[in-house]
Amino acid sequence: MRVRLRIAPALGLALLGALALAPPTSPATKSAVDMAAARETAVRWGLQQNGTRERGTSNCSPRVNRWVRDMGLRPCQLWCGAFVHQAFLQGGVRLSARLIDPHRAYDDVIANRRGLQHIPMSRVRRGDILFYAFRPRLKASHLAIVVTNPRKRWVTTVEGNVEHAVRVNRRHLRYPVLAARVVGPGA
Repeated sequence: MRVRLRIAPALGLALLGALALAPPTSPATKSAVDMAAARETAVRWGLQQNGTRERGTSNCSPRVNRWVRDMGLRPCQLWCGAFVHQAFLQGGVRLSARLIDPHRAYDDVIANRRGLQHIPMSRVRRGDILFYAFRPRLKASHLAIVVTNPRKRWVTTVEGNVEHAVRVNRRHLRYPVLAARVVGPGA
């Protein structure tokens, strides 16, 4: 036995109209699968930038300046955060411009805001962000994107502004002061 439902034409048109007016999925509602793809794209793009240099020790070059400007900031400043920002922008996720300053972005991670979620070092995976405190009196002064899942507490990272260039490094997990996973846009 088949049952047929009949919808009054006016109700059918109202439903169609409501569906047409429904907002499209925004970047803020990206699924976990989308975010995993964005993290993977960020890693791949970052690796392609290996060797990109600033001019001398100026924190400036046409490419680096473009990354900083894409954050809405003035060029020729420390740019490890601009590199991380640009990598995720390539993956379709616009993070906060506060990433230019790892010391300030540290607080965003602790509070799980601006698209960054605090994760324990034991949960670090490819595409996550590590925060380092290389400069005294700062909570964090450098950022890196994790390239490999940890193996015996060692990871490979890709980082901007290391010896004035983008570099791939191998680092032990005892050195970072904080780990974050990108879970959405942070603008």
